[in-house]
Amino acid sequence: MHRRTVATILELATYADVSAENVLRVVHGEPVNEDVERRVYEAIEALGTPPLPQQVEVLPPLPSGPEREELLERFQATAAELEATLPQGVGTVVYEALRVEVRPVAQHVAELGALFERMLTRLEDVSVGVEDERRDRLQDVALLTELVTSGWRSVDRRLARLEQVVARIEAGRNGRRAPRLYSLDDPPGGAATDL
Repeated sequence: MHRRTVATILELATYADVSAENVLRVVHGEPVNEDVERRVYEAIEALGTPPLPQQVEVLPPLPSGPEREELLERFQATAAELEATLPQGVGTVVYEALRVEVRPVAQHVAELGALFERMLTRLEDVSVGVEDERRDRLQDVALLTELVTSGWRSVDRRLARLEQVVARIEAGRNGRRAPRLYSLDDPPGGAATDL
């Protein structure tokens, strides 16, 4: 089996099933989990050593609009000039290196974009669900309020009937000798029992 002598950080991270950051920590000799360190060294043994780490300069984000177009045109012009001045084989090597290193990054960016779109779709679904749930709860509260209100109206009607019965009893005491007794089950104006 042919063993490669140089492996990229991303290849090592994929093989070891760890993050690229952990691979860089192991390569730089920084402390990591023993299991992570073991897996990275196994990946290096299987795929080869990564290129020597170099100081990475963080570039500012690309501008947008006309500035971006101008920058891309300048980049294309510079690339064309370099392509014309460099030997033919170097361009192929540079292209292959860019393809190997940049393609996975572009793929990850595309996957992140798709995940972001799915997350937005789910958030919209959750928002619709919450709105539906809120509407259902408001309908429940309205129904409960109506039930309580109608219950109190019924109680109010019964209290009014009781007040009428009490008023008749008091009127009977004042005008007659034997008051009549009413049962709560008797309708107003119904039969009464004399004492």
